[in-house]
Amino acid sequence: MLFAADPDGGPSPGPGSPPAGATACQVRAITSTVLACWLLIFLVTVCAGQPTGPEVAAAALSALGVFGTQQLHSSPRAARWGLCRKVLSLTAQCLCVLIPLFVSGHAWNPDSGFLAGSCLLLFSGPVAWALSALPAALVLLTAVHARTPWPTTAVHTLTTVLTGIAVYALARLARLAAPEGGAHGDAAQREAARKAVTEERLRIASDLHDLLGYSLSAIALKCELAGRLVTRHPDRALTEIGSVLDITRQAITDVRTIAQGYRDLSLAEETAAAQALLTAADIKTTVCNECGPLPQAQDTVLASALREGVTNMLRHGDVRACEISAVDNGRTVRLELVNDGLRLPTVVPARRGTGLESIERRVSSVGGTVTTRIAEDGRFHLVVSVLRNTAGQRRSA
Repeated sequence: MLFAADPDGGPSPGPGSPPAGATACQVRAITSTVLACWLLIFLVTVCAGQPTGPEVAAAALSALGVFGTQQLHSSPRAARWGLCRKVLSLTAQCLCVLIPLFVSGHAWNPDSGFLAGSCLLLFSGPVAWALSALPAALVLLTAVHARTPWPTTAVHTLTTVLTGIAVYALARLARLAAPEGGAHGDAAQREAARKAVTEERLRIASDLHDLLGYSLSAIALKCELAGRLVTRHPDRALTEIGSVLDITRQAITDVRTIAQGYRDLSLAEETAAAQALLTAADIKTTVCNECGPLPQAQDTVLASALREGVTNMLRHGDVRACEISAVDNGRTVRLELVNDGLRLPTVVPARRGTGLESIERRVSSVGGTVTTRIAEDGRFHLVVSVLRNTAGQRRSA
């Protein structure tokens, strides 16, 4: 199914797609039609046996009663009924199924399969399956008591079981089309779809910023450096151009991973890459990485924060010196970036856009915090602290 974008950012059905409410109504209509046809076959079968007037009336009354109670049991609200109401409703349907047996003494009523399906719909777990087996057992016992031939007995028993499963499947299909029933279910589905689309857009925007912002900044920096070196040191210029090609290839790979999810990063690798990049930009860089192997989620979050911090330094500051440190004290891992390139030394940068907000969102997913401050010497500090082990935590895209 194709979707177009709503003005509010949520998904809406495309031109050829039916509204969600129409789909739910169609499923309910199909389910009701199938149930009605099933019961009509039962009535035709009864009439084909040249029954008496009371027997026809009993069969019609049974079919109508079973159809009415089955419609109630198939509704999305039936599963939320109280135990007393469920028992009373099942009892009423059971009496409707037994009417032909009381009037004509027939050993089998096709409606017994509906009773089995209702047990599956109103209850859950082993109780539901145990109750749904009772109608088939009743058909089997009455057939044995009436000395019905074994082939016919087997057919009637299996038909009861299969009818119950089919009724249950049809009703579940209708409930899936309208999980909460009516317009409320459609509204809940639309709201869930809008939320999913919004979260996916945030993930893509964040990944583009984190993965490509760093690479594009590095490409621009190295191209400027190669331009300055091309006349005086052509060999070094060629080396820088080669590194630009490597970064470009990595950026292409990063773009491909965005559609599949956020790729894993390594703090150790990103620390080495950041030092090389900053040194190439004539920024005096001091690196102290005292972290050993980290859990993958924490490793990726810290590497992403380092990328973002370096990107901000290159794009928004006039940095001459930078310090990068990562310390693991066993319980938490602390990453700190310090630089002297803040253009407004008396104001902490506002957390707007996808930069620091993206870092905070990712860090919070592993139980961490992000703080920024300006020291007395005017240098800007970005500190990221995460819990080393967070059982059950998952990376937030």
